[in-house]
Amino acid sequence: MTRTAWSLGLYGLVVTGCLALACLEPLVAVAVLAASRLKLPAALALTAAVWLTGQAIGFGLRGFPVDAQTLGWGLGLGVMALASLLTAALVLPRLPRAWPAWFRAAAAFVPAFVANQLCALAVELVVMGSCEIVPGVVTAIGLINAGWLAVLLALDALARRLPAPRPA
Repeated sequence: MTRTAWSLGLYGLVVTGCLALACLEPLVAVAVLAASRLKLPAALALTAAVWLTGQAIGFGLRGFPVDAQTLGWGLGLGVMALASLLTAALVLPRLPRAWPAWFRAAAAFVPAFVANQLCALAVELVVMGSCEIVPGVVTAIGLINAGWLAVLLALDALARRLPAPRPA
């Protein structure tokens, strides 16, 4: 499977899943998986595409209000996704290659999620004028992203085991 086909498949799975589940896009999970499989420019493009599509769905289909607060959070989500991606891209090469891919991704997920949430605090400070850590919200976002990462890693492992299609 080519990297382009893999990226399009991941993009399609995430967008379809988010539409079906009416959930936030799992930007940390996408960033970690993209950083683990793609070179940084391609990983950045994939993560940005998921973020932009999430914004288009929110403002276009779900009727998010077009005000300074919502636009600020929308841009903030992009910054948070970028922080997750860059953190994962820095951590992954430093992990032992002998570790299984799923374990390396899980190990990179933790610092990527921390970077994401630190950026969330900064975004909240800029957008709202103050910031507050709400453990239940942080936990929910972490569990959503961890669940998505587990599912995406399982589907990735399955796709790698399938025979490559033969040209007609």
